[in-house]
Amino acid sequence: MKSYFCLIFFIHAALSFSQTDTHKLYLSALVKDSVKDYTGALTDLDNALANSKSNDSLHILHAKIEAESLNFKQAYEEINEIIKHNTTSSDAYLLRGIIRAKLGNLEGAIHDFTKSLKLSPISAKAYYNRGLAHAYLDEYKKAVDDFSKAIEQLPAYADAWFQRGYWKESMGDYTGSLMDLIKANELNTNNPEILIEMAVANYKLKQNDKACALLNDAKTKGSSSAGELILIYCK
Repeated sequence: MKSYFCLIFFIHAALSFSQTDTHKLYLSALVKDSVKDYTGALTDLDNALANSKSNDSLHILHAKIEAESLNFKQAYEEINEIIKHNTTSSDAYLLRGIIRAKLGNLEGAIHDFTKSLKLSPISAKAYYNRGLAHAYLDEYKKAVDDFSKAIEQLPAYADAWFQRGYWKESMGDYTGSLMDLIKANELNTNNPEILIEMAVANYKLKQNDKACALLNDAKTKGSSSAGELILIYCK
């Protein structure tokens, strides 16, 4: 099972910048980050921070991109510095939770996601990431509950539907798992991994023909593991 912790940064409409050039650099960094030009994004943010060192929004985005660049230690140190003087930023706690999860500190991550939710209760991403942390600690019921809350906040959240379906299967709820995975596939038709998990649920429900059809579909969409499963289960 792949790690699905999402490095999320929210752009608040209330953000204000004292200098036009700083704002332009911030927006430029966001664009470069969106196309995974992390070096370019960090350069823009470094230039912006030279003029606005105390701007937490710049630092949070900088830490996020450092984490995306796999510089987790540096990202963690930067986000800690923000939280030391700003204990009311839900975004900062959310990001630190994600970084902690990436570093393997799942209990610490859950603490940060919970803190983020206390500061901003309407956060599908915080519920989603806390659900993942619970799942990887084998706390499946808590995980499913958090994925459900993420879906309540954001009904079109394909990854949350997928994760809830995946972990329901781990709990033995094969019918519920399949229903969630079908919804995830409706929302994201380009992910063959969803089809594979749908096939697993169908096998558990003894619907082998449907499972094999799903595996063949996943194979046509580029999944090598689907081909291996076909050789085993679809003779």
